[in-house]
Amino acid sequence: MTIRTLFGLLVVIAPLHMGEQLVTGIDELYRIKEVLAVYLRWFDDPDYAIVVLATIGGTMFLLLAYGLLLGGRARRGAIGVFAVVAVTESHHFVTAFAQGGYAPGVVTAVPFVIVGVLMLREIFRDAKVEVS
Repeated sequence: MTIRTLFGLLVVIAPLHMGEQLVTGIDELYRIKEVLAVYLRWFDDPDYAIVVLATIGGTMFLLLAYGLLLGGRARRGAIGVFAVVAVTESHHFVTAFAQGGYAPGVVTAVPFVIVGVLMLREIFRDAKVEVS
């Protein structure tokens, strides 16, 4: 499969993954909120903390988009970030194993991780072709 096709699959899988968690449990959100609470305490004004976080997130998104537009190594790097994020959804497997059964998000984490691994494989193949 091409990187474009795999990336398109992520566009479909991501909302399905979030939908699964909305239906079966948003436990992961509570863990994220705990981390966010620690971060917010670093600032005198939590509104500033949120603006800083939004600025960092927005800048990262723009850098990824710019990398996609540039092509070559920058494109592979940007797609690599998305691929690694997809592979890290494997944390749902660890949670399910630790709980001894189903954990919210584990079903759609399977295609998420598979597509992420395939994307990484294609990125490395693409890089080898460019070097040759």
